[in-house]
Amino acid sequence: MKSFPLRCVVIALCCSLSFACSNNRTSSATPPPTGQDHHHEHTAPHGGTLVALGEEFGHLELLLNKETGELTAYVLDGEAEKPVRLGGAPLELRIDGEDTLTLRAVADELTGETEEDSATYRGTLETLKGRDSFKAVISKVDLKGRTFENVTFEFPQGNEEEHQHDEEHEEHRHE
Repeated sequence: MKSFPLRCVVIALCCSLSFACSNNRTSSATPPPTGQDHHHEHTAPHGGTLVALGEEFGHLELLLNKETGELTAYVLDGEAEKPVRLGGAPLELRIDGEDTLTLRAVADELTGETEEDSATYRGTLETLKGRDSFKAVISKVDLKGRTFENVTFEFPQGNEEEHQHDEEHEEHRHE
């Protein structure tokens, strides 16, 4: 009979400890976002370099084949998740201020893309063979009714951090 009160004490102690632990987990949880944090990172769906067009309006994802000097550009939405087809006009890039690389629309039977309506562009430049990095300027991109000109970036870094810094600076000016 003496063990019955001892069991009750042990059970009561365990219950109170369990309750205290669950309350601590709840109180130490990270508060939900307040909506003021506008910055988030994008992931390139093909494992390439992301170049932002405007502030979250669209992206180009660039992949370089160092063996052939071929550069592929995938045109993506603002979240860098879905392809966005362009009207087929070539994309021109100035590489290191010296060479011009023209990327042309690529047709794909699987996706129904044509050379006049594609989200994939390719071009080859001899001077990109064996390269790990370069600086570039995209002359002009017409995307969903907006025109982006002289978009600068470094490969393989892209320009996402630059845009985040610009947005942070803009937020501080409005405070």
